[in-house]
Amino acid sequence: MRNPLLPLTVLVGLTACSLGPAYADPPAGPSVAQSTPQRRALPLVAPRVELVDDSMQTLPMFAHQGRRFVLGATGARYLVRIVNPTAARVEAVVSVDGLDAIDGRPANLSKRGYLIAPYGDVTIDGWRTSLDAVAAFRFSSVRESYAGRTGHDRNVGVIGVAFYRERPRVVWQPPASAGRAAPSPPSAADAEGGASKGASDARSAHAESRPGLGTQFGEAHTSYVEEVSFVRADTTPMTVVELRYDDRDGLIARGIPLSPRDALEAEIELRDRAEPFPGLRFAQPPP
Repeated sequence: MRNPLLPLTVLVGLTACSLGPAYADPPAGPSVAQSTPQRRALPLVAPRVELVDDSMQTLPMFAHQGRRFVLGATGARYLVRIVNPTAARVEAVVSVDGLDAIDGRPANLSKRGYLIAPYGDVTIDGWRTSLDAVAAFRFSSVRESYAGRTGHDRNVGVIGVAFYRERPRVVWQPPASAGRAAPSPPSAADAEGGASKGASDARSAHAESRPGLGTQFGEAHTSYVEEVSFVRADTTPMTVVELRYDDRDGLIARGIPLSPRDALEAEIELRDRAEPFPGLRFAQPPP
């Protein structure tokens, strides 16, 4: 059953494109710059990326030395929420721990991504294993992370999203004498396989001893997507957003001002988990 909290995501079928948008010849007569007053260009609005939990609450985020860090906890599930505040469709190529979120292999900018509608948002809810399912993103030790278990732990702890603009669509019509039908739109690319189920379980010695968090290949969840056509306006992304994550000790070690866990915090947590009737129904034998 589909999780009602998660919006339908749409995979991008066609991504690679080396052609830029076409421009028409300038009109005859005075230029637009001469006939109209100059206006100051509006600042560009960039897509937004955040990590959220199962209830769609944003995880704590901290700015430090020009980077953004997210506080995670071992065993907790997270999702990557992407918001497109622009009036055009964009493609978002997502990497987690240096691995592509769709095929689970080392990430690169030529791979396909997710389509974000104008003024829309998409929640990436796990490693994609098919068009109908994902394996949940869960914080784990580096050793137990998907990257660590497949021998790719070099880039554990960073999430990246590369955004691409769409090339303007051109409506082509044949000459009247040609008598030929307009060409059909490009078809969606064939679906690539999900994350390899035969991936090696080898763990590097480095991953065994590394502290901090990684992202686990978690339990299966239903998550429906489709494949559609998309042609990039440029071969390079318009922007790349990075989020780094770690546990409390890791963020404190970087100098991020988090209050260390103290006796009072532990006492408050213990009180919050207190039960009014903790006893069993009948007497139990002594240990």
